[in-house]
Amino acid sequence: MAEYRYYLIPDAMTRAFPEQFEKQTPTEFFDNIADLEKRYHQLRELPYNNERTWNERARFPYARLVVGVDRQNPNGAVAIIQVRNGINYLCDDYRGPYADRSDTRIPQMAEKLVEVIGVDRVRPHIYTQRDGYTWVQVEKDMHITEWLYAHELCSGLHFTRFLNRDGRELFQVRDGQRVIETNANGTKRLRAVKNIDVTHAYVGHFGCHIQQYADANFKSGCYVTPEHPQPGDNLDKLQIYQITADTDYRFMRYSYAQDRIRAADYSSVYLANLPRDYDLEKCFREFNAPNRPCSRHMRSLSVSDIVVIEHGGKEQALYVDSVGFQDVSHLLPELHELAAQRQKEQVQEEPER
Repeated sequence: MAEYRYYLIPDAMTRAFPEQFEKQTPTEFFDNIADLEKRYHQLRELPYNNERTWNERARFPYARLVVGVDRQNPNGAVAIIQVRNGINYLCDDYRGPYADRSDTRIPQMAEKLVEVIGVDRVRPHIYTQRDGYTWVQVEKDMHITEWLYAHELCSGLHFTRFLNRDGRELFQVRDGQRVIETNANGTKRLRAVKNIDVTHAYVGHFGCHIQQYADANFKSGCYVTPEHPQPGDNLDKLQIYQITADTDYRFMRYSYAQDRIRAADYSSVYLANLPRDYDLEKCFREFNAPNRPCSRHMRSLSVSDIVVIEHGGKEQALYVDSVGFQDVSHLLPELHELAAQRQKEQVQEEPER
């Protein structure tokens, strides 16, 4: 009679590249899913599971932490979940040509494993028989909700869509995962997410409508991202800097200020997810309107302010001139460095709890 158990490989990359590691991590076996889950959570947030890796041949990140189902008598093991670049991928080997399709126990255990651990993405494989050979075609990397066979193992998973102010989807977060809320001054909050229904969710302890949550964040100046971003996530950003130091070029046109501008004279006063089709003229009008965003914590957008727009991973910094805007992207490295330093100082000044 066949015997079944769960298995876990702490880091599969130590086996792919043994010359780069002191030793290969051994396979660990578990008779019950509760012990496996406990061990998984011990390992999941370790830094190596969130490292950026890339397999040039496969055009895919390398697998790190791996969990699956092991069968003895007859022997067989099936990988079910692989952590790649901080994302849980479903491994579809359980339905491949070498899987024992008559064994119903493995899919049952795999479904339980997915329910307890959770998956976010899959890179499906299609197998065809031709000329006596098995040919494999690797499909595109996709969110698990897009996969044709997601109902087989993943029907128990729930995801919450996060929207931009304009209703555009930014990203999806699975129950139990977290989002990062970042304020203009660099302070961050991690909030766990739990789905309520298609338009409502708990973000932290607060139940909210997903569109109202998006609107409130843009109004107050709060940039929201998933803790572990995925391919295709919209992480575009709008940030505004205003002069807070004693300078002689505050509210002055660029022709006067260009040789005086210093990043250290500025502070970040606004930060949010960038709406779709949000151009600089619209930004200027909106941040000068009576009901402008963040009106209690920043003055209206004025000459000498700097607007930073990040779109598709590319950043541009623009000085608000008396007419139009002037590119000052050369200040970006220093602005980032100052922001990191100020954030570090804030952490050091926080009292112990």
